[in-house]
Amino acid sequence: MKKLIKLLSIFQLTKEQPLTGYLAAGVNIHDLPSLAEHQYTAAVIGYFIAHRIEQAGGKIDGHKLILILLFHDLGELFGGDVAAPLSRKYPDLKIHKDKIGERTIQLLTEFMNEQEKQDFLSVYDEGETGQSDEKIVAKIIDQIDHQFFFEHHNYDSKFHYGIEDSRPGFIQKYIVEKTSLIQDPITKKVMDDFLESFVHDFYQKGFQPRTLLLDDE
Repeated sequence: MKKLIKLLSIFQLTKEQPLTGYLAAGVNIHDLPSLAEHQYTAAVIGYFIAHRIEQAGGKIDGHKLILILLFHDLGELFGGDVAAPLSRKYPDLKIHKDKIGERTIQLLTEFMNEQEKQDFLSVYDEGETGQSDEKIVAKIIDQIDHQFFFEHHNYDSKFHYGIEDSRPGFIQKYIVEKTSLIQDPITKKVMDDFLESFVHDFYQKGFQPRTLLLDDE
């Protein structure tokens, strides 16, 4: 039980680890969300998405999806994600970025009992290298949560993009087109409908809770 207490104490660092990758997007350091905040909101999105898929008759393991979203960025606990934009430009750097994540996961599992370690690694590894619909949906939700943050941050109204705005292309390549990898047709349709609504109704609209609260629809 002492090891479990130590593990849970280390997890408190997720509240202090900022998502440093946003720095390259122009977000000031005092505005950065934490790793814990991102994993929480992504998991909440996952819960409701899984519910909609299940209601539509799709095949999805909602519990597994939520666990993938809760665990997916723990490898960034000690290294942050500021290297992510650089590793997209220079793919050869990804092996070095990933090594820090691998060592972080190794450290965390040392505080787990054998069953916990097996269960945790099964979920984490699927989120990293798996091909299941749960993994694909989790990757989409991971990225869409970042886009919700940009709307919350009123990003489009605060920054001038220069010659070309890369955000629409990123959304198309790393979010919208990812649904083509989903095997279950009902799950794919739900995700397509969800992303279509986001792009049409919320993308580049900025933070709008007052409008939403007064909306009768």
